[in-house]
Amino acid sequence: MEFSNEFKIKLTKKSKVIVIGAGKASRKMANTLVSILGERITKGIICSNEKNQRSFDKPEIEFIIAGHPYPTNESVIGGEKILREISNLTKDDLVLCLISGGGSALMEIPISGISLEDLVEVFDILTEVGANIHELNTVRKHLSQIKGGKLAKIAYPAKVISLIISDVVGDKIESIASGPTAPDSTSWIDVKEIIERYNLEQKLPESVKKVIEKGLLSLIEDTPKATDFYFANVQNFIIASNAIACEKMKELCESKGLKCKIKSTELTGEAKLLGREIASEILKENKNTVIIAGGETTVKIKGKGIGGRCQELVLAAGNLLKDTQGIVLAAIGSDGKDGPTDAAGGMIDGLLIEKASNLELNIGEYLENNNSYNYFKKIKGLVKTGSTGTNIMDLVIAIRLN
Repeated sequence: MEFSNEFKIKLTKKSKVIVIGAGKASRKMANTLVSILGERITKGIICSNEKNQRSFDKPEIEFIIAGHPYPTNESVIGGEKILREISNLTKDDLVLCLISGGGSALMEIPISGISLEDLVEVFDILTEVGANIHELNTVRKHLSQIKGGKLAKIAYPAKVISLIISDVVGDKIESIASGPTAPDSTSWIDVKEIIERYNLEQKLPESVKKVIEKGLLSLIEDTPKATDFYFANVQNFIIASNAIACEKMKELCESKGLKCKIKSTELTGEAKLLGREIASEILKENKNTVIIAGGETTVKIKGKGIGGRCQELVLAAGNLLKDTQGIVLAAIGSDGKDGPTDAAGGMIDGLLIEKASNLELNIGEYLENNNSYNYFKKIKGLVKTGSTGTNIMDLVIAIRLN
């Protein structure tokens, strides 16, 4: 189905306006809605993480501290409260759904027959074998009572408007927080194929195996699809994303007289290789040029050091940028956290590399040990922003001034 950029709805005096949400940014998003809609809000349930806790100006909105990166009992309590609020609504009512990164864990109700512990175990198993986010979400949707469009189905016949901050490459709505208000393109057969692909048939909890078997036999209904009628009442809007952020960065650079190009907003692959690639590209550019990129890279962990994918990307660019002037390259995690560190990312230029050389720091050795954090700490090349409260993946910028 297509998602438009405009949606109008006429509310009556009897219309209920229910605000629900899940994600790291949902508390801030809800506060903004309160400032706009005020007394028009009837009730709200918001599931976010403890770091973002803050009281609401409007008492009708209840804030629930839920679990991340794994769902907790509080995630289930929040999910159940949300379902109660959106059940038995009328065609005159409106549900405003606020979705952002982390929503998959922060709002959850396991499908009947599966415990929360078994659900968490499944995700641990899939993560350990290297399943990608699409595969994880495919399984999540089918083992949940609210993901994969099920929330939209329950809210029908009420109108649903979802305001979404994307934290996935490509901004595929059904993948963001496992798409609670988006039709699902996957099926029980896809779940079966993922399990077989990683040879997990004997590793899954018995309860999960039984549910999957029932789904394959059509004894459990599949996730809602694009052709289902209740999606006619749903509008999904992406209000923030990596692509939007990169475009705004480009506009700012151009306003300062710089030539700017966006390499990609869907970066994937090994951080070290992409760092070298971007460094090589900026070296070929004329002065006053900026290269911007975004996405989510990966790190192959071989050493015992500490770092993150942004810091590793920047460090890998270092060997190409030594003995240069007027060129700087930086990469940051938009949530303010890069890997298991207190830094958002790192930055490097010729002067910092010279400083590292004087300290006898070898880039190759630090890369081999995945120890980018300590390299940048010693030369003061860490970028620390603190938590931003949301995630639109990583941002990379390379600037050549002369």
